[in-house]
Amino acid sequence: MKPRSIDKSYNAIQKCLQILSIFSLDKAQFSIKEICEQLNFNLSTTYRILQTLEEYGYVSRLKNKDYVVGTQALYLSAIYTQSNHLEQIRPIVDRIRDMSGETASFFVEEEDKRICLYRAHSRDEIRHNIEQGSRLELNQGASGRIILAYGKRKNDKQGFYKDIRDKGYYLSINEHNAALFALAVPVVSNSDKFVGAIVVSGPISRFDDKQKITLLNLLIDQLKNIVMP
Repeated sequence: MKPRSIDKSYNAIQKCLQILSIFSLDKAQFSIKEICEQLNFNLSTTYRILQTLEEYGYVSRLKNKDYVVGTQALYLSAIYTQSNHLEQIRPIVDRIRDMSGETASFFVEEEDKRICLYRAHSRDEIRHNIEQGSRLELNQGASGRIILAYGKRKNDKQGFYKDIRDKGYYLSINEHNAALFALAVPVVSNSDKFVGAIVVSGPISRFDDKQKITLLNLLIDQLKNIVMP
């Protein structure tokens, strides 16, 4: 049987993580009342946890007493960026955006989702908008298909995902959104480890067979600039 103090500590850690997990791109600011109501926590416990999180920089309290994510998250983000090769990926994604005129992005797998770690939006007013940090389904969209083909379905000897690996890219048209196209390629390290998917996407009205060849050549050419152990 675990000591009672260990159970209490584990429960407190769970509550800390639950509080941090409710912050999102859609709602980045919460009052203590909102946190209590959303998580069904009592006020005194929530206040103590928020005090601790604030002390360590994980949340900050605004003048109106609402809470937002603190600067420690930025520090962790920098560590995450380094460990996921984003320092190399970012300039390449930016270059793909600049040379194609379309939105370019980088996706990785996280649990059963694909998450956008970095994106460079097209400068055109009509464009594919996707927010950094977005979590999307794996079984749809160009990046999702690439992630599955080189990840969970990498051992398929025939069929849909084997065909994707044979081609080395995946083109999505009217799949995730009827008005968009997306073309994705895998990022693979020198040791043959799959890292993620780079995608270029935009309005279907700007896409044709000639554009497909141009974009595919651009993606393949830029992949040569990625050097990972």
